[in-house]
Amino acid sequence: TETDPLGNVNVIGLGFINNMAEYMVAADVLVSKAGPGTISEAAAVSLPVMLTSFLPGQEEGNIDFVLDGGFGSYINDVIPHESLKKL
Repeated sequence: TETDPLGNVNVIGLGFINNMAEYMVAADVLVSKAGPGTISEAAAVSLPVMLTSFLPGQEEGNIDFVLDGGFGSYINDVIPHESLKKL
C-alpha cells in the first residue's frame, strides 16, 4: 500500500464534541496545551501527548508531570517551524 509522505497530515476541526474518548482511543498522539483535564483523559486511555504550551503558574507543573511520567513530550510553540525540526 502507498503511504502519505511525512508531513502530509489532514486536520479537521470538529468544534465541541461529546465523544472525545472515542477520538482519543483511535488517535496515535494528542497535540495539546498542558490542560490538566486533557492530560488526564489522555493518560486514562494510554495516549501519548505532545504539549505545546501552558498557562504560566496554573499549568506549568503539568509539563513535568507528563515528562516525569514518560508519556509525552513538550515542544514550545513560540516558533512553530523551529519546533517541527526537533521532531
